[in-house]
Amino acid sequence: MRWRNGELGYGIVTKVLHWSTVALLLAQFAVGYMMDDKADVPAVDCDPPGEDRSGGDTSDAEEQRLDELEDRCEQAQEVREEDAEDAVGSAWSDLWAGDLPGDPAGGVLTLAGWHVLLGLAIIAIGIARVVWRRATTLPPWDPRLTRTDRKVLHRAEQTLLALLFVVPATGIALVVGSSDLVPLHIAAHICFYVALAVHVGVVVRRRVVGRML
Repeated sequence: MRWRNGELGYGIVTKVLHWSTVALLLAQFAVGYMMDDKADVPAVDCDPPGEDRSGGDTSDAEEQRLDELEDRCEQAQEVREEDAEDAVGSAWSDLWAGDLPGDPAGGVLTLAGWHVLLGLAIIAIGIARVVWRRATTLPPWDPRLTRTDRKVLHRAEQTLLALLFVVPATGIALVVGSSDLVPLHIAAHICFYVALAVHVGVVVRRRVVGRML
């Protein structure tokens, strides 16, 4: 087995980088989807008793009283939701938390902490893949791949490589509290799944998976 890519196929380094990326991404998505990123506050009906009679069947004083009750209820609900969101943000920004019996360190890495750690690892391996790609040649295309297959795979691989930086970077930003990047993070996820489906679809359909094993 060769270390570098050659005429007969991919080398050890390329294969290790490829499957390490797959393992890290699987772990990252599993951790990301397990994280609680929503402030779960039960909905409250703020319509006070007698609200259905307002608008003609009640006096002005009664109408004002009902409006004040509804306003106070809505304000209290907003405070509860803000407190819950602050609690979630605090839990995410605190990457190490909790006390485990017998744990000399006095804490454990939270899911948010693992999310950040895995994200940094994915970015690091993405950099390693770019550097290695420039340091070694690619093997010839498999003859089972048509010209269209080659173009599709090339674009899909370029997209996947770019998203190795975009997806974890925006995810880390969300963990530390930059909610403005939510649309970009979601869009990056969608693009990643589409590019991955295209890549796997061509590789499986043409039966060239063995080249990376």
